[in-house]
Amino acid sequence: MNLPDTRGARAAILGALRAAAPAAPLRQPDLSPYLDGPYGRGSRGPRVDPATLLAPFETAARGWRAEVLHASEADWPQVVRQALAQRGCARVAIGAASTLQPGLDTALHGLQVRRFDTPLAQWKGELFDAIDAGVTGAEAGIADTGTLVLRPGAHEPRTLSLVPPLHVAVLRASRLYAGLPAAMSAVTAAQDDMPTNLLLVTGPSKTADIQQVLAFGAHGPRELVIVLVNDLQAAQEPR
Repeated sequence: MNLPDTRGARAAILGALRAAAPAAPLRQPDLSPYLDGPYGRGSRGPRVDPATLLAPFETAARGWRAEVLHASEADWPQVVRQALAQRGCARVAIGAASTLQPGLDTALHGLQVRRFDTPLAQWKGELFDAIDAGVTGAEAGIADTGTLVLRPGAHEPRTLSLVPPLHVAVLRASRLYAGLPAAMSAVTAAQDDMPTNLLLVTGPSKTADIQQVLAFGAHGPRELVIVLVNDLQAAQEPR
C-alpha cells in the first residue's frame, strides 16, 4: 500500500510555527512563590535533616496504601525476603545490574529469579503472566507526599515497577528529601544533568470510575512495599 507524501504539508506547518515564534526568548517564570511555599520545602538553604523526615514519609506513604517496613543496613535483605514470603511470591524479576547487589541475591536465594537482561519482546508473556513481584531500588524519597523517585535504565528497566502485581522498593533514609524540588535538585546534581527518565511512584496503582469506586492494580502493581533502610549513622560517619 502506497502512503501519501506528507512532507510538503509537514514543512508548511513547521514553517508557519517557526514564523510565529517570538523574536525574543520568553521571560522565565518566577518560581519563588512555589519554592517558598509548603511544597517547595527544603529547596532553599540547608538540606532538611533526613532523620526528621522518616516519620512524615512513612505517614504519607501509608496514607496512599503503601506498606513501609523498617530495616537496617545489615538486615534489609531479610526484610525484603519476609515481604515476599508473606505474599507467597515465588517468581521475582530484578534488573540486569541492580544497585542493590550483592544483598539482593541474599534476599532472593531459593526463589525463581528472572533478570531483566533480554529484550522485553522475548519474555513479555512471562513478565505479565508469571512474575509475582518486581524488586527495585529507589533514587530518592519525598517526605511530604510519600513518593518514591525511581531512575530506570538498562540496569533496572521501568517495567519492573509497572507490571508485576507487587512492587518492592528499597529506599535508603539518607536519600529522603522534604519536597519535590529538593529531591529533583539532588537527583540532577548527582548526575550533572536531568535524567532522561524518572518515575514518581506514590502508592500502588489505583484508578476510579465515574462512580468514584477506587480500584487497585488496574494499570500496575496493586501492592507497594517500601523497605526503608536506616543508613543515617553510616552516612554521617567521616570517610
